[in-house]
Amino acid sequence: MGRRTPGTMRLVVDQLSVDRGGRRVLQSVGFAAEPGDAVVVVGPNGAGKSTLLAALAGLLAAAEGAVRLEGAPDPEAPARDYIHYVGHREALKSALTLRETLDFWAAMLDCGATGLTDYPALDADAALAEMRLSHALDLPVGYLSAGQRRRTTLARLFVAPARSGFWTSR
Repeated sequence: MGRRTPGTMRLVVDQLSVDRGGRRVLQSVGFAAEPGDAVVVVGPNGAGKSTLLAALAGLLAAAEGAVRLEGAPDPEAPARDYIHYVGHREALKSALTLRETLDFWAAMLDCGATGLTDYPALDADAALAEMRLSHALDLPVGYLSAGQRRRTTLARLFVAPARSGFWTSR
């Protein structure tokens, strides 16, 4: 990993352990990622890959260890304040149009309006343009291909960006 640029953040996972259902699923996981780095998580079913991502996003509590962002604007804020989690379940309603879907998520997450983000929120039109879906703006989600549904899910990150732009996906 290269040198850090002033004002950049570094994701640090330090001896992270997570319990689920009364058993230890992750034990002493540690790594660091600089902006632009990729972390590849591999393993067999049940190895804890999804658990790790959920713990990074703050959706699961650590039994031991820590997840932190070095260089975050608010060093007291938990890392989850800067992380979006995009899982394999798309959270899309088939009857809603793409515009309605993104307008819903923008209102629900309300990240851009709070002034807490380093990235300005886009409206539905601009977000879908970024994902090359402008042609489908008023089309119900149920008519979309799997790839278009995935891009709609990612467009949600543009209408409600996390504070730092660190995003997770699986």
